[in-house]
Amino acid sequence: MTTDMPRNPLLHAAGIVGRGFLLGVGFSFALGIAVVIGSRVSSHRAAEKIDVMQEDLGGKDFEKDIALTSVEEVKHDGVTAIIGTATNHGSRAAHGIHIQANLFNHDKFVDQYSTYLTGAIGPGKSQYFKISCGCKDSPPAEHDSYKLEVLGGY
Repeated sequence: MTTDMPRNPLLHAAGIVGRGFLLGVGFSFALGIAVVIGSRVSSHRAAEKIDVMQEDLGGKDFEKDIALTSVEEVKHDGVTAIIGTATNHGSRAAHGIHIQANLFNHDKFVDQYSTYLTGAIGPGKSQYFKISCGCKDSPPAEHDSYKLEVLGGY
């Protein structure tokens, strides 16, 4: 009769732990490589997006492309607003247009208000705008003229 001698339980456990350790090291190595490659691809794509954004902002001449027309100051029920139309004469859609109103009294600057236009204004298209100046309880400074400027967008 032959009987198999049982293996040393301590050696058996050490073998299992060792194989698990080596398997974990292998997976960790593969994961590390994937993270490094992924971060390099991600940072490259982020750099491309920043370049595009800088190109869009730097190449767009908003003073020439966005015309403000039909502008008038409206006073109603103690509230003052400057309303008008912004028209895109450029070749690309304009987004996030920032319009500023500078108020003057006898050619001296006295106050300033602004608004942003939401959505896009396509080439040759127009959008109404309204710049609220103060509010009923806090009207704008006394003024006799104003000047509008298109400050930016993308």
